[in-house]
Amino acid sequence: MSVISLLSDFGSVYPAQMKGVILNIDPTAVLIDITHDIPPQDIAAGAFALMITIPYFPKGTIHLAVVDPGVGTNRRPVLVESGGHLLVGPDNGLLIPAAYRLSQDILVREITNRDMILTVSSTFHGRDIFAPVTAHLSNGLKPSDIGDEIEDYVKHDFAPPQVKDKKVLAQVIFIDGFGNLITNITGEQMLNSFKYGDKLAALGVTMPLVYTYAQVGRGEMLMLIGSHGYLEISINSGNAAAQLGLGIGDQLWLSTHQ
Repeated sequence: MSVISLLSDFGSVYPAQMKGVILNIDPTAVLIDITHDIPPQDIAAGAFALMITIPYFPKGTIHLAVVDPGVGTNRRPVLVESGGHLLVGPDNGLLIPAAYRLSQDILVREITNRDMILTVSSTFHGRDIFAPVTAHLSNGLKPSDIGDEIEDYVKHDFAPPQVKDKKVLAQVIFIDGFGNLITNITGEQMLNSFKYGDKLAALGVTMPLVYTYAQVGRGEMLMLIGSHGYLEISINSGNAAAQLGLGIGDQLWLSTHQ
C-alpha cells in the first residue's frame, strides 16, 4: 500500500479524474490532497507549497504535482527521485525545490515509457500521463523502467532578497488561506539584518517583528518567521494581502523604522 500526495491548480472536478485513474491501476493506494487551489498557472506558488509540505510525508511516498502552463507543448514529463521519495510532474521547475529540500542528491528521469501512459489529450497530462505513471510506481514499477536520467532539467529557485543601504527588497512568493504574505526571505536572512522587537517600515506601514500573532492587537499588522521558515507579513485576525493589495510576485522594501 503506497501513499500518494496530490497537488495542482485544478480546483474541483479535474483532481477526481486523476484519482480515478490511479485507483483503477492501484486500488490500494492512499491518496492525500495537499491542495488543488494553487493560483492558476503559478509554478512558483506550487513549488513553494510542495516544498514546505512533502518533508512531513514518510519515505516511499509518491508525490504527483501538476501546475502546467506548458501542457501540450514539447515540455517533458519527469520523475524525480530524492531522499526516498518520488515526484512526478512536468519539467518546468515545479518539483525541484521540493526535491532539494529532501536531499541535495536528486536524480531526474524523463518519462518515456509509453506503456505507462493513457491516450493523451493535449490539455490534461495530469490525468493521461502523470496519474497512470504514479499509479504504476505505486504498484511497484521501478523508476528505471520509466525512462532515462537527464541532467538538463528545468530548475526553479526563489529569487533571493536584495540588501541595499540597510534595506531589504522582499518578494511575495506565496499567500496562504489566511491572507498572510509569505516572502522570499528566510528566517536566517531576516535575523542577519534585523532582530525581534524591531519596528519595520514597508509600503508606508510600520509593524513589529515578533514571535507570535498574539503579540499585537487584533487587526494590527506584524511580521514573523512562519512555521515554513520564511518571513511573512500578517494581520492578527485579518487579511494582509487584501489590506495591502499585494499578490504573488509583488515586491516591497523593508527597513528599520526611524
